[in-house]
Amino acid sequence: MFQVLALLFSFSPALAADLPHLDKDFTCLDAKQAARYVDDFSIDVGSFGGLDLCDNARDTKKLLNDIYLIDKTEFGAEVNHPFVRGMVDRDQYYSWMKSQTRGVNRGHDIPFATAYNSWGYFTMQDGWAALSTLGRVGTIIHEARHTAGYRHYACDHGPYAASRVAGCDTSYEQGGSHAVEMEYYTRVILEAKNLNPVYKSMARLMALGRSNFVFNKTPMKTREGLLARDGAKLTLIDGEKVVDRTGPAVAPDFRLRRTSFGASLVSGTKARALDLYDAETSAVEKSDDYSYYKQFQIARPTGPGSFKAIEEYDVGNLRFLVVLDNENRVHSYDFPNGVWHDPVTAPRGTTGFVTTAPGGQRGLFAKINDASLVPFDASRLSFAAPLAERFPEDALSYAYLGKTLVRLSSDGRATEAASGAPLAKLGQTYTDLINVPLYDAYEVAP
Repeated sequence: MFQVLALLFSFSPALAADLPHLDKDFTCLDAKQAARYVDDFSIDVGSFGGLDLCDNARDTKKLLNDIYLIDKTEFGAEVNHPFVRGMVDRDQYYSWMKSQTRGVNRGHDIPFATAYNSWGYFTMQDGWAALSTLGRVGTIIHEARHTAGYRHYACDHGPYAASRVAGCDTSYEQGGSHAVEMEYYTRVILEAKNLNPVYKSMARLMALGRSNFVFNKTPMKTREGLLARDGAKLTLIDGEKVVDRTGPAVAPDFRLRRTSFGASLVSGTKARALDLYDAETSAVEKSDDYSYYKQFQIARPTGPGSFKAIEEYDVGNLRFLVVLDNENRVHSYDFPNGVWHDPVTAPRGTTGFVTTAPGGQRGLFAKINDASLVPFDASRLSFAAPLAERFPEDALSYAYLGKTLVRLSSDGRATEAASGAPLAKLGQTYTDLINVPLYDAYEVAP
């Protein structure tokens, strides 16, 4: 009897309190269940490398894991949230997906894409295979909405602005693929009964990382927060509110970086996402699949081969991803075409990037070893004349607390830049100080 129970627990993840959220946590799938998934979604198993019920590194098993999550997730009562519009019945995701899917195959024709839908036939690309379970589930739900005729439109802000790429929905009210995807994430966060808290955190990060640019009429309001770090201790100032978090334990060379969803800890091409809204999972290490640091998860034939500094940043309505390599060259990512622009030579002696200058100007500046700052225009891939001011030797960074410019000194103290007065809300010493975007779509938990 014990052996039978042991086998049931080994091969039936549905018996667990929470469904798996990482591929490595999924056990072997029952052959009959797999056959049902293959039949219901007309999966071209051969294109995925053949049927595999156990190896979570295989693309076939990844897809079966995704469908399993859709099939087995249980949602509770409906919540009142602007992202939940009832576009898909919360209890019918599996049957809705089945009705919108004529077939699923694995393709390599657009290597750096995620997926596309052609008249109900989904082609999953290399970008899909590199995503987390949450990202892959969101992708297939997104693609299913296209079957009903919902298309994308040219973007007026974000990484695809100033291009003809149709990658955005006009608004959330349009009820297109992006909206259905965000509704799923929000239900995961607020309504799911049997999903792991980390999966819920991943859903919030994905919703924030995408909702801020995939709708031409934005469904969220943005405000600026100030985030300080000392080791694993994080302190967020959100207006009058001060929130302490424990971040993941990472190597000393990781540094705070602003991202579209908030912030990540970054070292070279390794990025660990921070969920500033949630205290329960803040210390759990999560790969950043939500900002454009995810670009480095897929090997590319062109682009930087080394990484001295990386920044994802916005200027006006445009978003950029820029890398300084060890050969003193600057690479900027061409989002519409999915490739890196040809690199340009940085000023001699460039040691890294600064996004807020000592005088309060914002943008991207090359920091030179003589303390001068040279603005970089990512739209034109060119450097301007150096600023008149220089970066003080005893300063680490500058950021804003409301309208007040704040300076982090090399001794770890955060002070008002103009007066030198200490900040009462940041009473200890820190290694990092940055501004982060916060959104009203979700509440920052105390």
